[in-house]
Amino acid sequence: MSSADPRPRLRAVPDTPEGGTDAARPSTGSPQAAGVQSATVQTTAVQFSETVRQVVTLARRQGLRPPVFRSPPRLDGVDRSIRRRPNGTVVVAVRRAGRPLAAIQSDVIDGVVAANALHGAAADKFRHAAWERLVGAPDAAVGRDRQGPRRPTTRVA
Repeated sequence: MSSADPRPRLRAVPDTPEGGTDAARPSTGSPQAAGVQSATVQTTAVQFSETVRQVVTLARRQGLRPPVFRSPPRLDGVDRSIRRRPNGTVVVAVRRAGRPLAAIQSDVIDGVVAANALHGAAADKFRHAAWERLVGAPDAAVGRDRQGPRRPTTRVA
C-alpha cells in the first residue's frame, strides 16, 4: 500500500477474555481505535419534552401555530424531518439518540420556524426569544407556565 492510499490500515485484534475473536479493524489513530471509550451524549425524553413544552408555549403566545413533535424520525440517517399532513398539521420529528441537548433545542426551535414559514426578522425574533426562554433564565423557566396552583414548599426547621 502506498503512502497516498486513502484506505485505513488494518490491524489484528487479539482474543479477549470476553470471548472475542481475532478480527481486523481500521486503525484510524482515534481514541476509539486505541480502546478508549468516549462518553456518549444522550438527551433524555424528559429533556426533549420540556424543550418542546417551553418552545410550543412561546409560539402560542406569539400567535404562531406550533407543530406536533415526535421522536425519532421515520427516515434513517436524518436528525430532523418535517412532514405536512393534508389537514394542515405539521409534524416535526427529531432524533435524540447520541445528540447533545443544544442540538435538540435548535431543531425544535427551527421546527417551529419552518412550520410557520417565518423568514428574516420574524424568524430571528422567534429564535432569540426561544433561546432566551430555554437558556436565558434557567431558574425562572422551570414551572413558569404550568397551569394550576403550585405545590407549597415545606420548610424543615
